[in-house]
Amino acid sequence: MKKNYYEILGVSKNASADEIKKAYRKLAHEFHPDKHQGKSSGERASHEAKFKEINEAYQVLSNAEKRKQYDTFGSVGGGGGGGFSANGFDFSGFQGFDPSAFSNFSGDMGDIFGDFFGFGGGGRGKQQKRGRDISIDIDLTLAETLSNSERRVLLRRLVSCKECSGSGAEKGSATKSCTTCSGSGTIRESKRTFLGTIAQLTECTHCHGRGSVPEKICTHCKGRGIETRSEEVHMNIPAGIRDGEVVRISGQGEAIAHGSAGDLYVHIHVRADAKHQRVQDHLHMIEVIPLSLTLTGGERVVTTLDGNVTVTIPPGAQHKDVLRIRDKGFPLRENPNKRGDLLLELSVATPKRTNKRLKEIADELAREGY
Repeated sequence: MKKNYYEILGVSKNASADEIKKAYRKLAHEFHPDKHQGKSSGERASHEAKFKEINEAYQVLSNAEKRKQYDTFGSVGGGGGGGFSANGFDFSGFQGFDPSAFSNFSGDMGDIFGDFFGFGGGGRGKQQKRGRDISIDIDLTLAETLSNSERRVLLRRLVSCKECSGSGAEKGSATKSCTTCSGSGTIRESKRTFLGTIAQLTECTHCHGRGSVPEKICTHCKGRGIETRSEEVHMNIPAGIRDGEVVRISGQGEAIAHGSAGDLYVHIHVRADAKHQRVQDHLHMIEVIPLSLTLTGGERVVTTLDGNVTVTIPPGAQHKDVLRIRDKGFPLRENPNKRGDLLLELSVATPKRTNKRLKEIADELAREGY
């Protein structure tokens, strides 16, 4: 049964790119495996499968070209799922099939049947196997998001065997022809469909499509080519990143035998700051100033996330007034060399205690109409 990527993400078919991204972030945060470590193995497996399904849906719907193809054909060519190779068809197996009907067609027969069955791309070229994607969470302070930062995380995951570099063979071992597939790398299988019997070439599970196997397997990984090992992963967090965003690090997920590693998804959580808040690309903060400064005006040194800034308070400044200081906010996504602004909200402090002199000043102000 074909997957409905829109239902998986819980969005309508005409959802905008922002709506799709927002739905993905919410679901990925809810279902990523690290959130369910205390549950049973069955529940963890269910959530891991759901997380993989969510990532698969987002990879298609977040790409304009893939989304268009999915909306048109119900599938995406070349990107996911197995399919019949053009060379894997034996058209003589079709009951009543007449190849001459396509004798004037100049295209690839694999394209016709690939699109017809929803496999896309006619299966040209063997699809490389890919390891599992994994997800982690990173906490940042608001100040850390002002500039590029580097994080190092120790991950325990499946990686290529350090002894055989993923080959599964003992060092120096020669190879021999696979007896299961006779060195072809493929096994012929027949499947019955509504069109009749289709002969399909599938990858040999013994040699993984290579046609040869090592004479001596690696003793370290028992010929698997992969092992579970703890490794330190370095990651660069871009300046200006926001709470809830996800950084994708290609090839840093789990390895798979005779294939490419999956990806690592880093979910960013920015801790709340009591004094500073982010407003789009601007930094908002409240500065308490004495009543006298609102009357006379003057300069005041304000401590921001990345240092002190001298601000000029105009005479007559009011409580809740907001002063805009240029280029003291967060780096802009479209141009990291530019920054948003500092929005400084003034909070006027009134005296909690009065004395004779303050009363005299208040009387003078009252006579002036203040």
